Amino acid sequence: PPERLTFMLEDSAASVLLTQQHLRASLPALSTRVLPLDEVVAQRAPLPVHAVGAETEAVAPRAPLPVQTVGADDLAYVIYTSGSTGRPKGVAVHHRGLMNLVAWHQRTYALAPSDRTALTAGVAFDASTWEVWPSLASGASLVVPPDAVRAEPAQLLRWLATEAITTCFMPTPLAEAVLREEWPKPMALRALLTGGDALHHGPPASVPATLFNHYGPTESTVVATFTPVAATARDDGTRPPIGRPIANTRTYVLDAHLNPVPVGVPGELFLASEGLAWGYLGQPALSAERFIPHPFASTPGARLYRTGDVVRWRADGQLDYLQRLDFQVKVRGFRIELGEIEASLLAHASVHEAVVLAREDVPGDKRLVAYLIPASGQQVDTTVLRAFLKERLPEYMVPSAFLVLEALPLNANGKLDRKALPAPDASPLADFVAPRNPTEEKLAEVFALVLRREQVSIHDDFFALGGHSLLATQLVSRV
Repeated sequence: PPERLTFMLEDSAASVLLTQQHLRASLPALSTRVLPLDEVVAQRAPLPVHAVGAETEAVAPRAPLPVQTVGADDLAYVIYTSGSTGRPKGVAVHHRGLMNLVAWHQRTYALAPSDRTALTAGVAFDASTWEVWPSLASGASLVVPPDAVRAEPAQLLRWLATEAITTCFMPTPLAEAVLREEWPKPMALRALLTGGDALHHGPPASVPATLFNHYGPTESTVVATFTPVAATARDDGTRPPIGRPIANTRTYVLDAHLNPVPVGVPGELFLASEGLAWGYLGQPALSAERFIPHPFASTPGARLYRTGDVVRWRADGQLDYLQRLDFQVKVRGFRIELGEIEASLLAHASVHEAVVLAREDVPGDKRLVAYLIPASGQQVDTTVLRAFLKERLPEYMVPSAFLVLEALPLNANGKLDRKALPAPDASPLADFVAPRNPTEEKLAEVFALVLRREQVSIHDDFFALGGHSLLATQLVSRV
């Protein structure tokens, strides 16, 4: 949304915005210099192309571009994540952290110039830096899938086979959907990488590629731990571990007093790594809260990052992910502070109180649900409220369901009882109206299949029934 774009550009003090001509109309009024790349390319004379050989005509070299010296501890990028105060927070990542990720990835997955890597993550997701730089730094090809196939499992698999992709990252929900599909043959894919959400089960034995599960916050340059995941004949409810640390990374499981906990005992995960970010741009207090002095290090200035994730050691030395300590959640790979959504809801005049949960009433289908108390004398129009949020928040942070309550449930201590908040009604939003012709019958079947519902009325709203961008792509493909 324009409001969010404006904040990020001003907060980061970006001097140039790279874009394309067709996007200019959707940009907010900016003091930043705007550089449409397609316009620059059209105006620039093409580079001379010549045959290679003894008779090649000599060509005067182009004037070299100015190069600024960049060191390992200089800033590589700032990427924004959801903030509990209602404002996004910019994570400042240095070149040392990015280079550590690149070098580890190249060694672990034996990348070579013959490899072909798919770029499936959106550029607003820090996993995209993980896809781009190890591949290009290895001389491998980076192949961008068309938008029409990026999030549609069956089409994506066919594209991977046709393009002879050898390594590919997919956010956890998409990877789990792909693993449920029948894989085409032959398939060059040897490593399917996933992360961003809790993985529910291993791959079926029929999948030819090795599945690797990864864990890592943005503050530790994308990846902190990883593990190969063994094939499973059936889903027994046991989630795969998040593995062991990557290179130059140490993991600590500590209690509330920063003491290490034994094997099998839950504790908060702390990270020490070459990949730890500078901190949060322009927010020293928040940086000091999350990046604390390392209590077990002898090196002056060493830090630990407090992840807020509850984990436990397994007997084999791997880590099991259990839950979040706070109200930060991950939905479809995106890290979301529920407080930011609640703050945006409370900014609307019709809302007096707001609570947002990430619910998983259907296994593998996590979605955001908002619980609202209307302001005195006001009625909450969820259609208006959804449009209001879309002006302020990215699509993945807009709840898929809104429940208006008379009062929020409280426990015996007078605190909000989140477990007592009701699940969204799975019935259609309007009175059921059956399909009236063969085309509507087919469309209703597709809606019901994608949304995992027994039936869908022809007047039901896809997004109000729990649909989101990933499912919408699958819907359009099937239609």
